[in-house]
Amino acid sequence: MEKVLDVYTKDGEYLGTRPVTMFSNEELDFYYKTVRVLLLNENNEILIQKRADNVIYCPGKWEFSASGHVEVGENELDAAIRETKEEIGVSLDKNSIKLINISTNKNALAHTFIGRIKNSTKFTLQKEEVSEVKYVSLYDFKNLIYTDDFVPKEKSYYEFLLDYLVNTLKIDDRNIIKRQVNGENFSKSMDSINEDDNVKEGMELDNSLKIIDYVVAVLLMVLVGIVVYCIIKL
Repeated sequence: MEKVLDVYTKDGEYLGTRPVTMFSNEELDFYYKTVRVLLLNENNEILIQKRADNVIYCPGKWEFSASGHVEVGENELDAAIRETKEEIGVSLDKNSIKLINISTNKNALAHTFIGRIKNSTKFTLQKEEVSEVKYVSLYDFKNLIYTDDFVPKEKSYYEFLLDYLVNTLKIDDRNIIKRQVNGENFSKSMDSINEDDNVKEGMELDNSLKIIDYVVAVLLMVLVGIVVYCIIKL
């Protein structure tokens, strides 16, 4: 698939328009612009989309809320708004999203936008491009983006994005609990633990038993001391 796009140097200097063959491994001497849009609802859940099975690039994989190329004569913000409307049917205004990152990915200058939508937002999917959308917690998002089920991106980019979500937006990571069982480390989100009363009660019981064991040990030592003292007196 070939498209005519505005192209640039790596530093963003405009070079004009050129035809670009999308998703090829060809080495290019210029860059074109792309947008990535990440939307969060009022519960700080992240909206992700699943790419349709018939698309050329990464079919069937999960991806950000919306993404695409900046068209000729279009700026990045307008492209982000357009792609979101086209792919998932959500209309954004220019004040509802903001640019948080520009990075290079092969020959693309990728512009990442982040924004908020209401829990009641309805979606109309572009079936040729998107097969499904869903909300995930930050915990689940972190686990998903490094797997083969998600469209691959640079590790440093994901590290930046997660840092932004946690430290800039102050999104709670749902208090991931790390604990050791039989010498192995396990991590569980607070969501999972809240759904599993047995786990929570077991953890509380474990702490209570430790206190009881300590009290019993002290009492036994006192009792032994009394018995020894009585024997000596006899």
